[in-house]
Amino acid sequence: MKNSDTSPQFCWTVLYPNHEGATFDFDHYTQTLVPEYVALLGENCVKYEVRKGLATPGALAPAFVCIASFWLTSGEEFRASMADERMKVVMEKIFAFTNIQSIRQFDQVLSGH
Repeated sequence: MKNSDTSPQFCWTVLYPNHEGATFDFDHYTQTLVPEYVALLGENCVKYEVRKGLATPGALAPAFVCIASFWLTSGEEFRASMADERMKVVMEKIFAFTNIQSIRQFDQVLSGH
């Protein structure tokens, strides 16, 4: 991950919808799977975060168990990373660790701070 002032131009977001019987091991995801994933993204990934959905008193359960976002400087480098055989192995681990079908979205970042 870069430690520079390079502004991200893209964001890869992975959402894990909440549903009855959903299983999600945050320790494994944040301590093992995400670091492996970020290492393969390399310096193209300038920032990432993993957010855990929490229940709020008087409100419905959160819509998402987890939201993970990865800010990137190059869409081309991202596509190349995702095509790497090592990434395919990491992605298989990610798909296998939970019973939640993730929603994934790749965005161009138009503004932010």
